[in-house]
Amino acid sequence: MASGSKPKNWPQDIKYLIKPTLSKKLDQTILGPLGFGSKVGGGGPRFATAPSENVAIKKISDSSHPADGEYGLFATKNLAPGTHILDYLGHYHETSPEDTDEASNYDLVLTRDVGGTSRGIAIDARFGGNEARMINDYRGVAVKPNAEFKERETGIMGVFVVVNNGIKGFKGIKKGEEILVSYGRSFWSERRSE
Repeated sequence: MASGSKPKNWPQDIKYLIKPTLSKKLDQTILGPLGFGSKVGGGGPRFATAPSENVAIKKISDSSHPADGEYGLFATKNLAPGTHILDYLGHYHETSPEDTDEASNYDLVLTRDVGGTSRGIAIDARFGGNEARMINDYRGVAVKPNAEFKERETGIMGVFVVVNNGIKGFKGIKKGEEILVSYGRSFWSERRSE
């Protein structure tokens, strides 16, 4: 796919990103340790410039799936355990209440303390992101997650095929399978209390 093109089935109301956007609250004290220069793209972390060839966005039409009628992310080829699938892109912001969109379901903490500053950074893909924002939680779909979020390099959150998910004989994600992570218990407990 061409650089900057959108993947098939991308929602029209969400901006497709090939590099993150940055909150105005982020200064060089925070951006420097994450590998960013004064501007995104000016050195520092390298992000993909085209949609991932590892995945496809598909609308889910299965009444037993918790995300029925929504989208999911599916493997376009077999992905072995430990494989980097793609990065999680969005709006980089501080984890402070004044810089966080409390209504977002697409906010992922990158780090809770950047360079000893006691300031945390998160990535919110509510209004803009890449294919990774389509990844669903495994609960109600599978016994265990087949993928996980982890820092690929300083300043970049990646999505990887889990190496050991506790399922005997797990060989990775097969072509056509949905990519599923654990959103974490806190994600669901916060939503139950709303």
